[in-house]
Amino acid sequence: MPERKLHIGVLTSVHPPLDTRIFHREAKAARDMGARVTLVAPGAPDHPVDGIAFRSLPSWGGRAGRPFRWPVLWWKAWRLKADIYHIHDPELLPWGLFLHWVSRKPVIYDSHEYLREDISTKHWIPRAIRGPLARFADWFEKRVAKRLSGVVTVTEDMGERFKPFQARVAVVRNLPPSSARPEVMDVERAPDVVYAGLLNAARGLDILFETSRMVHERHPETRFRMVGTVEWHDVDPALQAKAEDEWQAVGVDFVGTVPFEEVAPLLAHGSIGWLPRSPHDLNNLLAWPNKLVEYMAAGLPIVASDLPTQAAVIAEARCGVVVEALSARAHAEAICELLENPERARSLGEAGLEASRTKFTWEADAAKLQQLYSELSHMG
Repeated sequence: MPERKLHIGVLTSVHPPLDTRIFHREAKAARDMGARVTLVAPGAPDHPVDGIAFRSLPSWGGRAGRPFRWPVLWWKAWRLKADIYHIHDPELLPWGLFLHWVSRKPVIYDSHEYLREDISTKHWIPRAIRGPLARFADWFEKRVAKRLSGVVTVTEDMGERFKPFQARVAVVRNLPPSSARPEVMDVERAPDVVYAGLLNAARGLDILFETSRMVHERHPETRFRMVGTVEWHDVDPALQAKAEDEWQAVGVDFVGTVPFEEVAPLLAHGSIGWLPRSPHDLNNLLAWPNKLVEYMAAGLPIVASDLPTQAAVIAEARCGVVVEALSARAHAEAICELLENPERARSLGEAGLEASRTKFTWEADAAKLQQLYSELSHMG
């Protein structure tokens, strides 16, 4: 008889089924080690994708509808009879603990954010209860993590926060897999500044208009191509009120979301990768800058805010320019300098490309996750 495959159940009540970290990185890493993978997510397809099976949750109701998904998710997870469960949302912690107790199977918690700080900045939570709720969530997260089988985080600092509570901690950064790295040799590049990812007040939307306007005055041929979802809450109402043609007049193109496989080629045809995050909270200050390494893999020189983690990566790779986070003028000056000095821009881009191939590789981090799965497979 053929050897039975390790079965890993991946669970999320918040993220889309083809989420970059959950599906394209981690689920595929599990598949690549020979495991059978089933992903439970809202609005999941009714057929396998790239060898990964799905179970769908209701996707209606928005944020208010999420609590109704939790018992459905738990029931679907229980019926999977998986050997290991991997949960991706803090709101699933009590359900994950219950699943661990009932199934007697290992459960891993994947911490994507600094939870306390994340809750403290949620605009939809009444301000009066944000602080107490954030403190309780922080306490609860660590107490439940202690009782689960392992924790996965995205940064070393985040991992250190869990180590007093959990012996098995794997730091698995969001790095682009080799299959997602674009062909960058001899690519014809437009004189564009590219940004990929969620864009909101904390990630540079507040300074986008002024930065682009100042660059446009010196380089009218340059466009700011913003790829991803735009969130307008907490943004200056005057910016929200601007019509689309006003943004286009200063060189801003809101591209919207594009399929995962189209992001890397789009980046490779730009000239500068932009990371205008603000020191909004600890998640911004210390979070692993996913897009930074994607820019590096596309051979782009980078202009970034002076936040500790991304500044350290840029310094190590020597791949870009770090400027004052909240200064549109500083960002614009750095962008113009690179546009006006193509040799320097090329040198920075090549250094980043080399670092992305040698120092910042997804395969090395995927091996940490695979090792954790392997260890836990003997505990079920």
